[in-house]
Amino acid sequence: MKKLMVAFMLLFALSFAGISITDYTVSKDSFQPNEQGVLTTTIVNPTGSARVTALTMSIDNPYEIIISGSTKLSDIEAGGTGIVSIPIKIRPEAKAGVYLVTVIFSGTSYENGVVPNTVTNSVSIPVTVLNQPILSFATDTSSLSGIDTVHVTITNNGGLAKNARLSTSGTISLYGTNEVFLGNLEGSKNITLQLDSRSATNGPEDLVFVMNYEDELGTKHSNDYTIRMTVKKAIVDVTFLQNSDLITRKEGPVKLAIKNNGAKLLKDVRLTFSNTSLRFKDRAELSFGDIAPGATSEVNPTIFADLTPGLNLIDGTLSWVEEDVTKDEAVDFPLTVSSDADVGIYLEAKPTPLIAGQEHTISVLVSNLGSYPIDNVDVHFSSDSFKSLDISDGQYIGNLNNDDFSTVQFKVRVGDVPEGEYQVNIDVSYRDRSGEWKHKIVPQTVNVYSAPVKSGGEMFILGGIVVVALVAWFFFIRKKPAKVG
Repeated sequence: MKKLMVAFMLLFALSFAGISITDYTVSKDSFQPNEQGVLTTTIVNPTGSARVTALTMSIDNPYEIIISGSTKLSDIEAGGTGIVSIPIKIRPEAKAGVYLVTVIFSGTSYENGVVPNTVTNSVSIPVTVLNQPILSFATDTSSLSGIDTVHVTITNNGGLAKNARLSTSGTISLYGTNEVFLGNLEGSKNITLQLDSRSATNGPEDLVFVMNYEDELGTKHSNDYTIRMTVKKAIVDVTFLQNSDLITRKEGPVKLAIKNNGAKLLKDVRLTFSNTSLRFKDRAELSFGDIAPGATSEVNPTIFADLTPGLNLIDGTLSWVEEDVTKDEAVDFPLTVSSDADVGIYLEAKPTPLIAGQEHTISVLVSNLGSYPIDNVDVHFSSDSFKSLDISDGQYIGNLNNDDFSTVQFKVRVGDVPEGEYQVNIDVSYRDRSGEWKHKIVPQTVNVYSAPVKSGGEMFILGGIVVVALVAWFFFIRKKPAKVG
């Protein structure tokens, strides 16, 4: 798009006699606030033209860009070329964006050496201002021992990084998830991760964070950040598993399991949690019994979790007996909590009632029934008995806070169907607080009525006339008065 715009401006410039602008350059693809640079333009006086004298340059620049330099230029002979450099500086308070600097050249040529003629040409040069994010990572430990909880500080010393997502590559990976959504990064952000180094070899290893984000102008980036770590694998090697869903603020059974990845028998394995937001019914700890090498033990406690949807690392203590020695270790159990997100659907039609073969507007009200906001709400309307008159059968709502609602409209024509009840389907998709995409199809039953018969009123009037005629004949013609004897 930028190349097309440049080509258009150059062609426009070439259409002027006397001087033409054949090219321009910008010293950098983008500038940060308070940064300096140079704009360069090339001007040409075509062969066969008169000499251009008293050549001057004026500049129309936005407030965000400071221009300096001389406005008087040298004369250009016929067939001559001039290169003009324009120093610029971005103001410290400039916002991200693409700004146009318009350069106007004006001079005088003398046709036949006598008649003065003013020649003018201009070019608009786009200058991109962007404060790129500058990210750095720091961990609270440089040692890993298998599955570890690591506190990470992410510092951004540059511009805003939007919709940031963190993942890993290499032999050290995230545990319990493959990606962490961070949102917008500005300043410093502290996060807690559970890292799995069981596939790494003992000794120095690179922990590679992969950061995907968008800059202030919406351009997507993917960068790697490496931290040198030392892997010292622990003796106990277990995997924590969650084999069923846990919905926030709803009590219910949840299948939790521990797998013994080591080579030794683990006896009397117990797990306790210190997080008060996670409460078990009728028990204080989870007992998994003995777990042989490679085996998995599962329990099914009833849990109430007052936790934020998404991956939660729950502080706990794992205890076991190994070779007649009782051991314990502080652990973080990765517990994925699902949102209680749900939507309600309500329909309204205008005009009412729904008439077969006629056009109507169906209003669909979508209500967020969950405890947390939902986003990217998309609504689709479909039915075998209705034909959509819109360009698309879907409407986008966007974000809905909890207890919030929004309405979208669909223009439809009712099919030529008999009077009765018909099903329409409302298809709603959205993303909940945990980042999980939800999809719900809500069938609704609507009543369709037949169109009124157009000649019904005429038939009614005709019938009335016939009745009146019959009554008149009976009383005035057929029923004559009796004669008096």
